[in-house]
Amino acid sequence: MFELIISKYLGYCFGVSRAMKTLFDTISTQHNGSVYTYGPIIHNRRITDQLEQRGVAVIEQIDQAEPGSLVFIRTHGVSDSVKDQLCDKGVSYVDLTCPYVQKIHQIARQCSHLIIAGDIDHPEVQGIVGDAAGNCDVVRSLAELKELLHTPPFFLRTLVVQTTFQMEEWMDMKKYVLSFRKTASDWTDSEGLAVSPVTVCDTICSSTYDRQREVKQMAETCDFIVIVGDKHSSNTKKLYELASARCEACFIEDFTELPHNLGRYKKIGLSAGASTPDSTIEEVINNMNENNVTTMSDEDFDFAQALETSLQVTRVGQRKTGVVSVIGSNEVQLELGGKHTGFIPLSEFSEEELSQLKVGDEIDAFVMKVSDSEGTALMSKKKLDSIKGFEKIEAAKESGEILSGKVAEVVKGGLVVYVNSVRVFIPASQSSLRRDTDLEAMRGQDVRLRIIEVENGKRRRVIGSIRSVLKEERDASQAEVWANIEEGKVYTGVVKSLASFGAFVDIGGVDGLVHISDLSWSKLKHPSEVLAEGQTVEVVVKSFDPETHKISLSYKKDADNPWLLLKEKYQVGDVIPVKVLKLMTYGAFVSVVPGIDGLVHISQIANHRVEKVSDALKVGQEVNAKIIEINYETQKISLSIKAALEENEDLSSADDETAGVTE
Repeated sequence: MFELIISKYLGYCFGVSRAMKTLFDTISTQHNGSVYTYGPIIHNRRITDQLEQRGVAVIEQIDQAEPGSLVFIRTHGVSDSVKDQLCDKGVSYVDLTCPYVQKIHQIARQCSHLIIAGDIDHPEVQGIVGDAAGNCDVVRSLAELKELLHTPPFFLRTLVVQTTFQMEEWMDMKKYVLSFRKTASDWTDSEGLAVSPVTVCDTICSSTYDRQREVKQMAETCDFIVIVGDKHSSNTKKLYELASARCEACFIEDFTELPHNLGRYKKIGLSAGASTPDSTIEEVINNMNENNVTTMSDEDFDFAQALETSLQVTRVGQRKTGVVSVIGSNEVQLELGGKHTGFIPLSEFSEEELSQLKVGDEIDAFVMKVSDSEGTALMSKKKLDSIKGFEKIEAAKESGEILSGKVAEVVKGGLVVYVNSVRVFIPASQSSLRRDTDLEAMRGQDVRLRIIEVENGKRRRVIGSIRSVLKEERDASQAEVWANIEEGKVYTGVVKSLASFGAFVDIGGVDGLVHISDLSWSKLKHPSEVLAEGQTVEVVVKSFDPETHKISLSYKKDADNPWLLLKEKYQVGDVIPVKVLKLMTYGAFVSVVPGIDGLVHISQIANHRVEKVSDALKVGQEVNAKIIEINYETQKISLSIKAALEENEDLSSADDETAGVTE
């Protein structure tokens, strides 16, 4: 068993996160032609493979891009000449260059003598060199810098640094340059040697600085360090170099490369490069946690500090109010009232919020990262919304308040609903009143819930219950039904289930039974001939028992009663057309009107003696019959085909007699 210390600085840095979101949003919605990235968008093979599967190819030369295609410029950036060549070829491009790298390009365009502390083979450095207005030199170490600055002629130079450069090497370079002194005739270093004067621009990425600093600190207290990232990633390599110089360490690309003997260490640190996807990091952590790990992470952060405010100083963990000064294509810029300018990624705003946002608006946000040298602060609106939301969640837990949210995910064992920007887990048993509820069908639904548990520790896990609210509403509805129910009352209900003997209908939290005989005036073989589950219907209360909680309902309507229709349409003595439905030994049943059958006794089938009913009639045969009796009390009708025949014969005879009369 070992303790796992997880770095607070994991996953994509601000620049990479912004680039990846812009790229995936664009290819999903805006472009149908060929799509490329100029070089790998970031140094991570998993991401490159994902993009390739979506039809985004990597090119290294401009002539590989087809006219009319779209090219994404990687976060490392390129020179202006590359952009010009793309335009000349009729290729559109989206510039995903990291803002920190863009700043170095701006400096390079204004300097006549530039020095870059970095790797000449790195694409970021190559792009900066391409934009340099004058002479440009690249140095990898303090020794190379000294050699360059000691070489005449001596003139003012500007020193910048690759954003992912090794922090300790850069700090040594800065310390050396800042020791220069101006004499009467020239500049000298700390050893008294003549040098070129240097203006230092600290352009190393704050994310790089934070990660390297934390890895260095972890390596001094841990027995082993795990660094996660692509082997081609410069910033990840430097994390590994820092860690391995101080303790045992491994550099892995995914969880499959984890050493098998981690159990021999007491404390293990974990960090990752700025181009490592969250999914990869999560897989590594989950795999390590399977070994009974006690985990500490950035969720151990003291949220009381997060609520501290300050108008003068900007520090990580503060809640700050800023005024919107610029609404850009990728971020919103805030004036914080001090020496720092705040930036919030545009992805943290909803479409509705962006449509209403304007310059001059005030925004509360949480300070995530601060770069004093750059004068910038990365802010998070979502983080602060989450903190405020958690306060409301805790209050709702105490008061029992009913909250609303939308089902965002269906996960193993339940649902995830976001309430006030806080993740709330709804166990399957608390998702509905019914155990067989299809959770997937609830995805995207707006639901009402009550908070039943808040784990206010490291994890800050929140558990809610939809069932609690539904049960409360059902109980109240049931009480109202039983308080006001009466025979003859009409309810609008929903068919809950069908059985061979009838249908159960919910009339407001209470189920009543509509017997199959009360579904239709016609005879039914099964209730499904009339109703379907989920159907909204109007029913009438026939009877009810408050003690047994049983309710008898009727679906058939009096207006559809065929006996009323019969009374309006026919009377005894009428000769009507009928259809033979069934043959019996004693007679035949015929249809009179829909829903009413009548009997023609064997003695009334013909005007001669009939031995067998089947000798005179067949099922489906249509004949005329005379109504000789209607009993509305017993709901029985007697008819006579014989009488109809005799009446017809009488009419024929009368016609014949009339035909023989002459004037």
